[in-house]
Amino acid sequence: MTAGALECDVLVVGAGPAGMAAAAAASEVGADVVCLDLFSNPGGQFHMRPVTSGGPFDSTSQVAEGRLAERRCRERGVRFLEQTEVFWAEPGFTTFASQANDPVAIRSTALVVATGAMERALPFKGWTLPGVMTAGAAQRLIKTSNAPPGRHVMLAGSGPFLLAVANTFGTAGQKLEYYVEMQRFRLAALSLLLANPGRLKEAAKLLAGVRRSGAKILTGHQVVEAMGSRQLEAVRVAPLDETGKPITEKSKIIENVDALCVGYGFRPIVDVTSVLDASHHFDDTLGGWVCSVDEQQATSVVGLFAAGETTGIGGAVCARLSGRISGLNAAAITGRYGRRHELELLGRRLKGARSFAAGLARIFPFPGHLVEQLGDDEIICRCEDVKMREIGAAISDGASDVFGVKMWTRAGMGACQGRICGTALSEIVARRMDRPVSDAGYNRPHMPLRPVSLSTADLALGLVSETEET
Repeated sequence: MTAGALECDVLVVGAGPAGMAAAAAASEVGADVVCLDLFSNPGGQFHMRPVTSGGPFDSTSQVAEGRLAERRCRERGVRFLEQTEVFWAEPGFTTFASQANDPVAIRSTALVVATGAMERALPFKGWTLPGVMTAGAAQRLIKTSNAPPGRHVMLAGSGPFLLAVANTFGTAGQKLEYYVEMQRFRLAALSLLLANPGRLKEAAKLLAGVRRSGAKILTGHQVVEAMGSRQLEAVRVAPLDETGKPITEKSKIIENVDALCVGYGFRPIVDVTSVLDASHHFDDTLGGWVCSVDEQQATSVVGLFAAGETTGIGGAVCARLSGRISGLNAAAITGRYGRRHELELLGRRLKGARSFAAGLARIFPFPGHLVEQLGDDEIICRCEDVKMREIGAAISDGASDVFGVKMWTRAGMGACQGRICGTALSEIVARRMDRPVSDAGYNRPHMPLRPVSLSTADLALGLVSETEET
């Protein structure tokens, strides 16, 4: 649907598993719900659909689950705004967005933020070469268009998401040359699965997908350099010692690699909750800076709720459970109440799902220490072309947190607003000053949250004034 000025009981930002669960729950108890999302179809990254039908991903369980969730929402009267991107939000709540360059202003009594996560990127030598991308970008390319990122592909990094990406290659029938995981597979992983038998089938499916991809598996190894003149041609990998540092004298160059897909997990997207001044805290096992919520998924701002990865990386099960809890409690703000015993059951299930996610995070800890391997000439902020040397100089001159480095160097001021370099900046500042990463802070968002034309922003803000006058 298209929109100008809208009003609703509950606005849900994000139409992934958490967002659709929240929208469905709120609408079930009678709330008028609007759910907006950046993509052309509801579902988010987890339920992403191929551009054309009939491919290997069109009939997968994830796509089918997403379509079912969307249908349930629409049957309950949820109004979806597709291709809509929030660029600002104000207390009260008024949310401003751009829908395919058309202005949108939405007033709501309650607001649920389920904006998901993005990859937790870390620079390494040669990471700006064409042919180097994130693991999630490769997965999205294959799922939406069934096109591989290259002819000779290496998948590298750390974490369970790598298994999911390798499985994507296998499902598509695409060849994966190498699978490089920093961690060695340990008994702790098997113990965690045995303690959560419901996850065994999912794990077996992922491992089968890796085998189908045909990848040569290297565990306990790290990519230390992407190599090439104008584009990626080779990759240097090295085994890791007991402290997790690369043994450079034992490194080897793998030739004829034209696509390197690197992933170290995810971090929550907290732009909207930040501009609304909700409380946040740092938890490395949850992906870094997360929006703080209570058992009702309520933030420190009355009427503002958060769900899914915005409150910590936990996967689709956590997202759906927290989404439903937030939707029911957001509806209660408007006088529509759900069943108390259901909320108690959902809370217990969410606690168990969070426990499993925390177990995975302990097995695959985020390797923030990799920034210590970066040379002075390595580019950290790609938008503003800021190098490691400049960041070090800023810290020596008195910058004591991410904001200070940003003011000194412009790192994080580019088009991506620190979404790519933000994690690395925090790690670099913390390690250079010998302080916890939480003390380094994070790149606080400013208006506009996303690029938007001045005319669209002006029209969106004007829609609120026109509504007030009428």
